[in-house]
Amino acid sequence: MAREKDSWLKEAEARLGQRFRNRALLRAALTHPSVGAEGKAFERLEFLGDAILALVLALDLYRRYPDRSPGELTRLRASLVNRHALAQAATQLGVPSMLRMGKSEEPEGRRRATVLADAFEAIVAALFLDRGLGSVTKFLSQHLLPRLSPDFSLDAKSELQTGVQAVLKTLPRYRILKLTGLPHARRFEVEVQVKGQTLGRGKGASRREAEQNAARSALAHLRAHPHILRSIQQ
Repeated sequence: MAREKDSWLKEAEARLGQRFRNRALLRAALTHPSVGAEGKAFERLEFLGDAILALVLALDLYRRYPDRSPGELTRLRASLVNRHALAQAATQLGVPSMLRMGKSEEPEGRRRATVLADAFEAIVAALFLDRGLGSVTKFLSQHLLPRLSPDFSLDAKSELQTGVQAVLKTLPRYRILKLTGLPHARRFEVEVQVKGQTLGRGKGASRREAEQNAARSALAHLRAHPHILRSIQQ
């Protein structure tokens, strides 16, 4: 039985391209809760792996995009971390066939994105505990980061709100300046203000579009005059 377990873990190491000093960590990372007791299945490792993954992604984005604001970097990271991408990476590595699962989870569990994503995060945590952050970063650079594409289509209103709240602890306010056109072809003109000061204006075929354009105008204004929020605060 011990030889069988040892063989299983050796095969898993070969597929992952990693050698573990402590194979108990790898065993736990590949053990579904349906067959493993607490501490011997992947739940705790998955919790840790999620945080480690967020750290590695944050470091990667911080280095790759030195001109992006903290709010932009936060949203870029959120756009990268998703169950689908993690499950795909796990499948590519052959994780579905490595997992030990109870009969109640077979065979659907091996194809379930949430299970595969959790297992991938657990593997990340096991590798971190066994080999350190450098090995984890190299592993993710090989098997996950290349398949991730940051979403730069950020919501301008959300971005403006995040920036204003961080400095002034208040919300931008939008006001319709003009409404023109026939009912089937309306045109909205909107301005956005912070503490009574206009930061931008925008037009659109709907109020939402006009507000987004006003927010984009405000963001451009703030980038050109980065100290303006501080002056409003004073």
